[in-house]
Amino acid sequence: MSNAKPAVKSHFQGHELHDTSPDPSVETETHVSATESALPTSKEARDQYALGNWYLEPVQRQYSLAINAYKRALELNPECAAVHHSLGFAYYKEGEFDLARAALQKAIELNPQNANYHYVFGQLLEDWTELEGAWEQAIREFTRTIELDRSYIEAWYNRGLLYEKLGDLEKACDDFKQVVSRVPTFQAARHNLGVLYIKQQRWEDAERVFEEILEVEPREPDAHYHLAEIYLNRYGDVNRSIDCLQYAIERDPDHFDARFELGLLYAKRRYARPEFRQQAIDQFIELIKRNDELQTFEPLDQVFFVLGSLYDDRPEDADLAIDAYKIGLEHSPSPQVQNNLGLLYLQKNMIDKAAEEFKQAIQRYPDYESPYHNLAKLYFYERDEEILKDLQAWLEAEPQTAARIIFHLTLSLMDVARAEAYQSLYSHLHRVKNLVSATGGQLRSASRQAEPDSKLHTTLNQIFTQHKECYNEMVALLQQLRTEEPVLGLININRILDTLLRNLMPILEAKAIECQQIFDPHLPPVKGDSSQLKEAFNNLIINAVDAMEGGGFLQIKTAYLPETSHIQISFIDTGVGIPYEARDQLYQPGYTLKQHGSGFGLNIVQRTVRDHRGRTELHSEEGHGTTFSIYLPVNLEAMPIQTNLQMRPIFYESPHELGFEELV
Repeated sequence: MSNAKPAVKSHFQGHELHDTSPDPSVETETHVSATESALPTSKEARDQYALGNWYLEPVQRQYSLAINAYKRALELNPECAAVHHSLGFAYYKEGEFDLARAALQKAIELNPQNANYHYVFGQLLEDWTELEGAWEQAIREFTRTIELDRSYIEAWYNRGLLYEKLGDLEKACDDFKQVVSRVPTFQAARHNLGVLYIKQQRWEDAERVFEEILEVEPREPDAHYHLAEIYLNRYGDVNRSIDCLQYAIERDPDHFDARFELGLLYAKRRYARPEFRQQAIDQFIELIKRNDELQTFEPLDQVFFVLGSLYDDRPEDADLAIDAYKIGLEHSPSPQVQNNLGLLYLQKNMIDKAAEEFKQAIQRYPDYESPYHNLAKLYFYERDEEILKDLQAWLEAEPQTAARIIFHLTLSLMDVARAEAYQSLYSHLHRVKNLVSATGGQLRSASRQAEPDSKLHTTLNQIFTQHKECYNEMVALLQQLRTEEPVLGLININRILDTLLRNLMPILEAKAIECQQIFDPHLPPVKGDSSQLKEAFNNLIINAVDAMEGGGFLQIKTAYLPETSHIQISFIDTGVGIPYEARDQLYQPGYTLKQHGSGFGLNIVQRTVRDHRGRTELHSEEGHGTTFSIYLPVNLEAMPIQTNLQMRPIFYESPHELGFEELV
């Protein structure tokens, strides 16, 4: 089983949305201002204008012919705003954005009070992604449209979409609320309002909005899909969330986002409910089969990565895991997956393939630690004759990063050699400990046979006391030297720390140390060994206590860092601090700044964190305290939900019978 699962994010970013128009009862003709300029004055110009409109009908869509007809109309009547507007629209549909802008600006110049002209110009700018500042300009045009005609629903709606794209969620909410209040049956606006509430984690408001949608459309898949997210985040109700996702899939079997999220929920809880593993696999396989036909699900790499991780749980499914990981890597690179492939090949005793995967991971991601450690083990135990050849290849192929690669690999080789030395020392000390234990038994027996008040009895008791102290120190040292692979499971870091602190509270109180806990209530679980992490945390707390002999303040904080998908655990004390010159030696086994200590505490912390694919940071100022932080990666089973706005485009209808056109 691989020890490094790829981090896969949950999305809840929605199904591809339906094209939706405002309520049919809202007639777009009402948007034409009373100051609208007249149609072309001459019959010939009106005929050309009508011909251009006919070419724009949905059954025709001959934009170039429409453009020519409008040009002829303008030759006869060059100051007709309606013709300039229609010409601009035709240029827009033909993809001639510069010409479209010029024509629409001319129409606005001739008739600045026409709300519709500003709206169409805003839509052109909204679609003109190559133009710098286009969205801000589009917002200004939609705002002018609304100032001229507050009933212009499409302008409220499109401005809301742009506010969301620019990150102004409050203004976007206000615009969608305006649309819903004016046209209660405009479900696309209500839907997007609900999603905006989700993005702001306004779960109560979001729940109300999607339940309103279900009152009108009780079978609407997207509403059930988003309610699944709300139930999970607001109430932590996994079963209800699963029910909503299952219903969304029943109503729309090609709702890939719902199927993906359902598979992730099953995957997260497969340790508590073993049958969920197969159900998760079934969902992902069905998603892959359906996507082969439709080709619409973009994060397909994540589907294969999660599927590989599920197969990776069982050694007998190693071949299936390898296949899934390899297909996923064809879609997207991933350092964790590359490393996992090496571990799976190693599990199958395919040493050369394993080494190749580790080397590729290192070449592509020179700062990712796990493949260095795994490759160092291979060099040390299996391929010591290959190291010089590989180093030379790196120097030739990656001269700019070769120094970093060799540095990290050297450190990993030292770690492996040190672990081997520890293991050898552990074996020898274990035998010595057994001999010491046996002699201790003989001392105890001799003491019992001596006269109780004799000098011999007193001497033997003194020797036995020293012997017992020596034995206990040796047992403690053996515990520090013992190296065991972590037994991984989903664990709650806050709970481990809370339990540990309750046990240590008498020590803290006796030392006059005030302790403050600042735990992130939304901290996701991580995959780790609870006993090893508890021992690491205990070592850090004891170090902090020992640094505050006269009392002090200890703060322990946890936080989730979504930008890197890590959790941070920080231990902050007001102790004596650590001398700058000693910091490079802190992690070395046997090194200690205490009068009494084994010198293995921080070394154990470092090994434990590394085995959990994490990293450590130390900040200390002599005389002012120390902050020690641990960063642990969140595995795919525990990623938080992220939401993007689901955009529902609307149709545009010209007041001059240009046709009902979709603007995406």
